[in-house]
Amino acid sequence: MERLESSKQTEQITQMDAQKTSVSEQEVTAIAPIESLREEKPTSRPRKRNLLPLLIVGGTLGAGAIAGGIYTYRYLQFAKYHQVTDNAYVSAEIYPVNSRIGGVVMAVASKENQSVKPGEVLVQLDPREYQVSLAQAKADLELAKQQAEVARQNINNVVAIDTPVIRPVAGNQAAQARIAASKSQNINQQVELNRQQYKAAQAAIAQKQAELKQAELQLSYTKITAMLGGQVGNKDVRVGQQVQPGQTLMSLVQPNPWIVANFKETQLEKIRPGQKAEIKIAAFPSRKFIGKVDSISPASFSRFAPTPQNSPSANFNNNNTVQRVPVKIMLEPESIRGYESRIAPGISADVTVETR
Repeated sequence: MERLESSKQTEQITQMDAQKTSVSEQEVTAIAPIESLREEKPTSRPRKRNLLPLLIVGGTLGAGAIAGGIYTYRYLQFAKYHQVTDNAYVSAEIYPVNSRIGGVVMAVASKENQSVKPGEVLVQLDPREYQVSLAQAKADLELAKQQAEVARQNINNVVAIDTPVIRPVAGNQAAQARIAASKSQNINQQVELNRQQYKAAQAAIAQKQAELKQAELQLSYTKITAMLGGQVGNKDVRVGQQVQPGQTLMSLVQPNPWIVANFKETQLEKIRPGQKAEIKIAAFPSRKFIGKVDSISPASFSRFAPTPQNSPSANFNNNNTVQRVPVKIMLEPESIRGYESRIAPGISADVTVETR
Protein backbone atom coordinates (compact mmCIF):
# COMPACT_ATOMS: atom_id res chain seq x y z
CA MET A 1 0.00 0.00 0.00
CA GLU A 2 2.74 2.36 0.90
CA ARG A 3 4.45 1.77 -2.44
CA LEU A 4 1.23 2.51 -4.34
CA GLU A 5 0.73 5.75 -2.46
CA SER A 6 4.30 6.88 -3.09
CA SER A 7 4.02 6.10 -6.79
CA LYS A 8 0.84 8.13 -7.01
CA GLN A 9 2.53 11.08 -5.29
CA THR A 10 5.42 10.89 -7.72
CA GLU A 11 3.12 11.00 -10.72
CA GLN A 12 1.28 13.99 -9.30
CA ILE A 13 4.56 15.89 -8.77
CA THR A 14 5.66 15.05 -12.31
CA GLN A 15 2.42 16.37 -13.76
CA MET A 16 2.71 19.59 -11.77
CA ASP A 17 6.31 20.18 -13.01
CA ALA A 18 5.19 19.61 -16.59
CA GLN A 19 2.45 22.18 -16.19
CA LYS A 20 4.87 24.73 -14.73
CA THR A 21 7.30 24.18 -17.59
CA SER A 22 4.60 24.72 -20.21
CA VAL A 23 3.50 27.89 -18.47
CA SER A 24 7.07 29.26 -18.32
CA GLU A 25 7.58 28.44 -22.00
CA GLN A 26 4.44 30.32 -22.85
CA GLU A 27 5.61 33.31 -20.81
CA VAL A 28 8.97 33.26 -22.56
CA THR A 29 7.35 33.04 -25.98
CA ALA A 30 5.05 35.88 -24.99
CA ILE A 31 7.88 38.11 -23.75
CA ALA A 32 10.22 37.36 -26.66
CA PRO A 33 8.12 39.17 -29.30
CA ILE A 34 7.92 42.24 -27.06
CA GLU A 35 11.71 42.39 -26.68
CA SER A 36 12.15 41.83 -30.39
CA LEU A 37 9.82 44.73 -31.03
CA ARG A 38 11.81 46.88 -28.65
CA GLU A 39 14.99 45.98 -30.48
CA GLU A 40 13.44 46.59 -33.91
CA LYS A 41 12.08 50.09 -33.13
CA PRO A 42 15.41 52.07 -32.91
CA THR A 43 16.82 50.58 -36.12
CA SER A 44 16.40 53.96 -37.86
CA ARG A 45 18.28 56.03 -35.16
CA PRO A 46 21.92 54.95 -35.83
CA ARG A 47 21.80 56.64 -39.23
CA LYS A 48 20.97 60.00 -37.64
CA ARG A 49 23.63 59.52 -35.01
CA ASN A 50 26.23 58.80 -37.69
CA LEU A 51 25.35 62.02 -39.55
CA LEU A 52 25.72 64.25 -36.48
CA PRO A 53 29.55 63.96 -36.18
CA LEU A 54 29.85 64.59 -39.89
CA LEU A 55 27.79 67.73 -39.57
CA ILE A 56 29.89 68.91 -36.60
CA VAL A 57 33.16 68.26 -38.43
CA GLY A 58 31.87 69.91 -41.58
CA GLY A 59 30.65 72.96 -39.68
CA THR A 60 33.97 73.25 -37.84
CA LEU A 61 35.95 73.00 -41.07
CA GLY A 62 33.68 75.53 -42.73
CA ALA A 63 34.00 77.98 -39.85
CA GLY A 64 37.76 77.45 -39.83
CA ALA A 65 37.94 78.08 -43.56
CA ILE A 66 35.91 81.28 -43.19
CA ALA A 67 38.02 82.45 -40.26
CA GLY A 68 41.21 81.60 -42.16
CA GLY A 69 39.99 83.52 -45.16
CA ILE A 70 39.13 86.56 -43.06
CA TYR A 71 42.49 86.40 -41.31
CA THR A 72 44.35 86.04 -44.60
CA TYR A 73 42.45 88.99 -46.08
CA ARG A 74 43.13 91.17 -43.07
CA TYR A 75 46.79 90.15 -43.01
CA LEU A 76 47.21 90.97 -46.68
CA GLN A 77 45.53 94.32 -46.18
CA PHE A 78 47.73 95.01 -43.14
CA ALA A 79 50.90 93.96 -44.97
CA LYS A 80 49.93 96.16 -47.90
CA TYR A 81 50.06 99.36 -45.84
CA HIS A 82 52.44 98.44 -43.00
CA GLN A 83 56.11 97.48 -42.68
CA VAL A 84 57.11 95.55 -39.55
CA THR A 85 60.47 94.66 -38.02
CA ASP A 86 61.61 93.27 -34.68
CA ASN A 87 65.24 94.24 -35.38
CA ALA A 88 65.13 97.58 -33.58
CA TYR A 89 66.54 99.16 -30.44
CA VAL A 90 66.46 102.35 -28.38
CA SER A 91 69.22 104.90 -28.89
CA ALA A 92 70.09 108.25 -27.26
CA GLU A 93 72.88 110.82 -27.05
CA ILE A 94 75.60 109.69 -24.64
CA TYR A 95 78.24 112.30 -23.74
CA PRO A 96 81.50 111.31 -22.05
CA VAL A 97 82.63 113.36 -19.05
CA ASN A 98 86.41 113.79 -19.40
CA SER A 99 89.04 115.45 -17.25
CA ARG A 100 90.79 118.30 -19.09
CA ILE A 101 93.73 118.34 -16.72
CA GLY A 102 95.66 115.91 -14.57
CA GLY A 103 95.21 115.84 -10.83
CA VAL A 104 94.08 113.99 -7.74
CA VAL A 105 90.36 113.52 -7.11
CA MET A 106 89.31 115.19 -3.87
CA ALA A 107 85.53 114.64 -4.08
CA VAL A 108 82.94 112.89 -6.26
CA ALA A 109 79.65 114.77 -6.06
CA SER A 110 77.62 112.55 -8.39
CA LYS A 111 76.23 109.06 -7.96
CA GLU A 112 75.49 106.27 -10.39
CA ASN A 113 72.15 106.75 -12.24
CA GLN A 114 71.72 110.23 -10.75
CA SER A 115 70.01 112.94 -12.80
CA VAL A 116 72.11 116.10 -13.07
CA LYS A 117 71.57 119.59 -14.48
CA PRO A 118 73.87 121.63 -16.76
CA GLY A 119 76.70 123.25 -14.79
CA GLU A 120 76.36 120.92 -11.80
CA VAL A 121 79.70 119.89 -10.26
CA LEU A 122 80.40 116.20 -10.73
CA VAL A 123 84.05 115.78 -9.63
CA GLN A 124 86.43 118.06 -7.69
CA LEU A 125 90.20 117.83 -8.28
CA ASP A 126 92.92 119.15 -5.98
CA PRO A 127 93.24 122.88 -6.92
CA ARG A 128 96.35 123.86 -4.91
CA GLU A 129 98.90 123.30 -7.64
CA TYR A 130 96.86 125.36 -10.07
CA GLN A 131 96.33 128.11 -7.51
CA VAL A 132 100.10 128.48 -7.27
CA SER A 133 100.37 128.66 -11.05
CA LEU A 134 97.70 131.37 -11.10
CA ALA A 135 99.58 133.44 -8.51
CA GLN A 136 102.81 133.12 -10.51
CA ALA A 137 101.01 134.23 -13.67
CA LYS A 138 99.67 137.33 -11.90
CA ALA A 139 103.16 138.26 -10.68
CA ASP A 140 104.65 137.83 -14.14
CA LEU A 141 102.00 140.10 -15.60
CA GLU A 142 102.69 142.81 -13.05
CA LEU A 143 106.42 142.67 -13.79
CA ALA A 144 105.80 142.97 -17.51
CA LYS A 145 103.66 146.04 -16.96
CA GLN A 146 106.43 147.72 -14.95
CA GLN A 147 108.99 147.00 -17.63
CA ALA A 148 106.69 148.46 -20.25
CA GLU A 149 106.29 151.65 -18.22
CA VAL A 150 110.06 152.08 -17.97
CA ALA A 151 110.40 151.63 -21.70
CA ARG A 152 107.70 154.24 -22.30
CA GLN A 153 109.48 156.79 -20.13
CA ASN A 154 112.81 156.19 -21.88
CA ILE A 155 111.29 157.38 -25.13
CA ASN A 156 110.87 160.90 -23.75
CA ASN A 157 114.09 160.98 -21.70
CA VAL A 158 116.71 160.65 -24.36
CA VAL A 159 119.94 162.37 -23.12
CA ALA A 160 121.42 164.72 -25.57
CA ILE A 161 124.86 163.78 -26.78
CA ASP A 162 127.39 166.18 -25.32
CA THR A 163 129.52 167.75 -27.97
CA PRO A 164 132.32 170.34 -27.51
CA VAL A 165 131.23 173.94 -27.97
CA ILE A 166 132.78 175.29 -31.09
CA ARG A 167 132.92 178.95 -31.50
CA PRO A 168 131.71 180.18 -34.77
CA VAL A 169 134.67 180.80 -36.97
CA ALA A 170 134.62 181.98 -40.48
CA GLY A 171 134.78 179.03 -42.82
CA ASN A 172 133.82 176.55 -40.07
CA GLN A 173 130.04 176.56 -40.58
CA ALA A 174 130.09 173.43 -42.64
CA ALA A 175 131.74 171.50 -39.82
CA GLN A 176 129.19 172.73 -37.33
CA ALA A 177 126.34 171.63 -39.59
CA ARG A 178 127.82 168.13 -39.85
CA ILE A 179 128.12 167.89 -36.07
CA ALA A 180 124.54 169.00 -35.55
CA ALA A 181 123.26 166.51 -38.09
CA SER A 182 125.20 163.67 -36.46
CA LYS A 183 123.84 164.58 -33.04
CA SER A 184 120.26 164.64 -34.31
CA GLN A 185 120.75 161.26 -35.99
CA ASN A 186 122.00 159.69 -32.76
CA ILE A 187 119.05 161.06 -30.84
CA ASN A 188 116.58 159.70 -33.38
CA GLN A 189 118.21 156.28 -33.29
CA GLN A 190 118.00 156.21 -29.51
CA VAL A 191 114.35 157.25 -29.58
CA GLU A 192 113.58 154.55 -32.15
CA LEU A 193 115.39 151.96 -30.04
CA ASN A 194 113.37 152.93 -26.99
CA ARG A 195 110.17 152.70 -28.96
CA GLN A 196 111.05 149.19 -30.07
CA GLN A 197 111.74 148.23 -26.48
CA TYR A 198 108.38 149.65 -25.44
CA LYS A 199 106.62 147.63 -28.13
CA ALA A 200 108.40 144.50 -26.95
CA ALA A 201 107.30 145.28 -23.40
CA GLN A 202 103.69 145.63 -24.56
CA ALA A 203 103.93 142.27 -26.35
CA ALA A 204 105.26 140.76 -23.15
CA ILE A 205 102.25 142.14 -21.30
CA ALA A 206 99.88 140.48 -23.81
CA GLN A 207 101.74 137.19 -23.40
CA LYS A 208 101.53 137.35 -19.61
CA GLN A 209 97.84 138.17 -19.81
CA ALA A 210 97.29 135.05 -21.95
CA GLU A 211 99.28 132.99 -19.45
CA LEU A 212 97.12 134.42 -16.68
CA LYS A 213 93.93 133.41 -18.50
CA GLN A 214 95.38 129.96 -19.11
CA ALA A 215 96.16 129.61 -15.40
CA GLU A 216 92.62 130.70 -14.55
CA LEU A 217 91.22 128.12 -16.96
CA GLN A 218 93.42 125.39 -15.53
CA LEU A 219 92.18 126.24 -12.07
CA SER A 220 88.56 126.22 -13.23
CA TYR A 221 89.07 122.76 -14.75
CA THR A 222 89.62 121.36 -11.27
CA LYS A 223 85.81 121.52 -10.97
CA ILE A 224 84.49 119.03 -13.52
CA THR A 225 80.91 120.03 -14.31
CA ALA A 226 78.09 118.68 -16.48
CA MET A 227 78.01 120.47 -19.82
CA LEU A 228 74.49 119.14 -20.46
CA GLY A 229 71.76 117.70 -18.31
CA GLY A 230 71.26 113.97 -18.19
CA GLN A 231 71.57 110.80 -16.17
CA VAL A 232 74.92 109.61 -14.86
CA GLY A 233 76.10 106.20 -16.03
CA ASN A 234 79.28 104.18 -16.43
CA LYS A 235 80.91 106.05 -13.51
CA ASP A 236 84.57 105.13 -13.09
CA VAL A 237 86.14 107.57 -10.63
CA ARG A 238 87.06 107.39 -6.94
CA VAL A 239 88.35 109.79 -4.30
CA GLY A 240 92.16 109.83 -4.27
CA GLN A 241 92.43 108.61 -7.83
CA GLN A 242 95.07 110.21 -10.07
CA VAL A 243 93.40 111.17 -13.33
CA GLN A 244 95.06 112.13 -16.60
CA PRO A 245 94.07 114.74 -19.20
CA GLY A 246 91.40 113.32 -21.48
CA GLN A 247 90.48 110.45 -19.17
CA THR A 248 86.77 109.51 -19.21
CA LEU A 249 85.31 109.54 -15.70
CA MET A 250 81.64 108.87 -16.45
CA SER A 251 78.95 109.29 -19.10
CA LEU A 252 75.78 111.36 -19.30
CA VAL A 253 72.75 109.88 -21.08
CA GLN A 254 70.39 112.46 -22.57
CA PRO A 255 66.63 112.13 -21.87
CA ASN A 256 65.66 112.30 -25.56
CA PRO A 257 65.65 108.70 -26.84
CA TRP A 258 64.80 107.60 -30.36
CA ILE A 259 64.44 104.28 -32.17
CA VAL A 260 66.81 102.76 -34.71
CA ALA A 261 64.89 100.20 -36.77
CA ASN A 262 66.94 98.00 -39.10
CA PHE A 263 64.51 97.27 -41.94
CA LYS A 264 65.30 94.88 -44.74
CA GLU A 265 66.24 96.50 -48.02
CA THR A 266 63.13 94.96 -49.57
CA GLN A 267 60.95 96.95 -47.14
CA LEU A 268 62.30 100.42 -47.94
CA GLU A 269 60.31 101.06 -51.11
CA LYS A 270 57.30 102.52 -49.28
CA ILE A 271 59.00 103.97 -46.18
CA ARG A 272 59.27 107.78 -46.20
CA PRO A 273 60.21 110.43 -43.60
CA GLY A 274 57.19 111.72 -41.72
CA GLN A 275 55.25 108.45 -41.72
CA LYS A 276 53.62 107.36 -38.47
CA ALA A 277 55.20 104.49 -36.53
CA GLU A 278 53.99 102.34 -33.67
CA ILE A 279 56.64 101.08 -31.27
CA LYS A 280 56.48 98.36 -28.64
CA ILE A 281 59.46 98.38 -26.30
CA ALA A 282 60.43 95.12 -24.65
CA ALA A 283 60.70 96.70 -21.20
CA PHE A 284 57.09 97.97 -21.39
CA PRO A 285 55.10 95.31 -23.28
CA SER A 286 51.71 96.66 -22.18
CA ARG A 287 52.29 100.16 -23.61
CA LYS A 288 52.42 101.35 -27.20
CA PHE A 289 54.56 104.33 -28.12
CA ILE A 290 54.01 106.57 -31.13
CA GLY A 291 56.69 108.09 -33.32
CA LYS A 292 57.50 109.32 -36.82
CA VAL A 293 60.10 108.30 -39.35
CA ASP A 294 62.84 110.93 -39.16
CA SER A 295 65.39 109.76 -41.72
CA ILE A 296 66.84 106.76 -43.53
CA SER A 297 70.51 105.86 -43.30
CA PRO A 298 72.63 106.64 -46.39
CA ALA A 299 74.24 103.19 -46.21
CA SER A 300 73.41 99.71 -45.03
CA PHE A 301 74.21 98.50 -41.55
CA SER A 302 77.09 96.32 -42.78
CA ARG A 303 78.84 99.32 -44.36
CA PHE A 304 79.02 101.08 -41.01
CA ALA A 305 80.53 98.04 -39.32
CA PRO A 306 84.03 98.50 -37.80
CA THR A 307 85.47 96.29 -40.54
CA PRO A 308 83.30 96.74 -43.64
CA GLN A 309 83.52 93.92 -46.11
CA ASN A 310 84.83 95.43 -49.33
CA SER A 311 86.53 92.45 -50.88
CA PRO A 312 85.10 90.99 -54.13
CA SER A 313 84.22 87.71 -52.44
CA ALA A 314 82.46 89.55 -49.62
CA ASN A 315 80.49 91.61 -52.10
CA PHE A 316 79.48 88.43 -53.90
CA ASN A 317 78.22 86.93 -50.67
CA ASN A 318 76.44 90.15 -49.70
CA ASN A 319 74.58 90.18 -53.01
CA ASN A 320 72.92 86.92 -51.98
CA THR A 321 72.08 88.19 -48.49
CA VAL A 322 69.28 90.64 -47.73
CA GLN A 323 70.88 93.73 -46.20
CA ARG A 324 69.40 95.84 -43.43
CA VAL A 325 69.28 99.64 -43.48
CA PRO A 326 68.89 101.68 -40.26
CA VAL A 327 65.83 103.93 -40.09
CA LYS A 328 65.71 106.64 -37.40
CA ILE A 329 62.32 107.06 -35.72
CA MET A 330 61.73 109.94 -33.32
CA LEU A 331 59.38 109.30 -30.42
CA GLU A 332 56.66 111.87 -29.83
CA PRO A 333 57.16 113.76 -26.54
CA GLU A 334 53.59 113.17 -25.42
CA SER A 335 53.95 109.46 -26.07
CA ILE A 336 56.98 109.03 -23.79
CA ARG A 337 55.95 111.49 -21.09
CA GLY A 338 56.96 109.98 -17.76
CA TYR A 339 59.16 107.38 -19.45
CA GLU A 340 62.07 109.64 -20.53
CA SER A 341 64.46 108.34 -17.88
CA ARG A 342 63.16 104.76 -18.03
CA ILE A 343 63.64 104.13 -21.74
CA ALA A 344 67.31 103.18 -21.68
CA PRO A 345 69.50 102.99 -24.81
CA GLY A 346 70.03 99.46 -26.05
CA ILE A 347 66.58 98.09 -25.15
CA SER A 348 65.06 96.08 -28.00
CA ALA A 349 61.82 97.10 -29.68
CA ASP A 350 59.29 96.11 -32.34
CA VAL A 351 58.39 98.74 -34.94
CA THR A 352 55.43 99.01 -37.30
CA VAL A 353 55.49 101.81 -39.88
CA GLU A 354 52.24 102.82 -41.52
CA THR A 355 53.04 103.46 -45.19
CA ARG A 356 49.55 104.45 -46.32
